[in-house]
Amino acid sequence: MDRRILGLSLLLATATTCAESNPSLIGPVSDIVVIADGLGPEQDNCQSFKVREAMVADFLRHALLITHRQEHDWYLHSPCQAHGTLSTRYGEWQWQLLNLGTARITAVTGETFVLGDPREESSLEGD
Repeated sequence: MDRRILGLSLLLATATTCAESNPSLIGPVSDIVVIADGLGPEQDNCQSFKVREAMVADFLRHALLITHRQEHDWYLHSPCQAHGTLSTRYGEWQWQLLNLGTARITAVTGETFVLGDPREESSLEGD
């Protein structure tokens, strides 16, 4: 077998293995629990914001670490939210998911990180 083809095959196999074992920014996630969803003002119809564990996992697979300024500039604000817990190899985390593509995750150490799903970006650029 040609060395280049063998090398490419090994690279693809490694990339696939890494992608499966590291599906999120915080590593493999398990034990996702939704504690509450549909939280927020009635006038914003937040009660219809229902979240399942699979939705949280999907969000984490696509999410990027963003700053508060990037959240402000690239994502729409929403008062509707859900929250819960999840586990990684480093312990239990708390998560808060907003319905327009952003979230906060808090580590056991108390550090909080802002995440954004690029599929939900809504830049005001050009307005």
